[in-house]
Amino acid sequence: MDIEPAISLATGIIGTAIAIYQAAVLKERKKRDAQLQYLLAGIGNSALTKSQAWINQINLLPQPSNESELSVFRVHARARDDLSEIHNLATALEGVIDSEGSAITSMLKKIAEQGELNNEIQEIGLRNPSKAKN
Repeated sequence: MDIEPAISLATGIIGTAIAIYQAAVLKERKKRDAQLQYLLAGIGNSALTKSQAWINQINLLPQPSNESELSVFRVHARARDDLSEIHNLATALEGVIDSEGSAITSMLKKIAEQGELNNEIQEIGLRNPSKAKN
């Protein structure tokens, strides 16, 4: 047996194994990236929600009339600003992972679909004849 064909065969097998390994690594990386993207989208969404809650609390505060009330107002405003900053950072990082596909957009579409399903269920419930008997 010639050594040259054996070396070529071994090189081909090793090359194929490396290609399969690289494909598996890339597939897992994409999966991890998607998971990270959804995690960042969730953090950003939560920060946005909390920021809105702080805005609501600020709107309920009376006009500051002394230094103590002004201090309370500043704490509320700082919390709102910090949460808005976290939201912006999480959104930016989520976009860096995959600029073509957005987990935030995907989550918003899913929320809209769930809202539509909820509306359909409520409509069915309003047509329920047993409700009219009560």
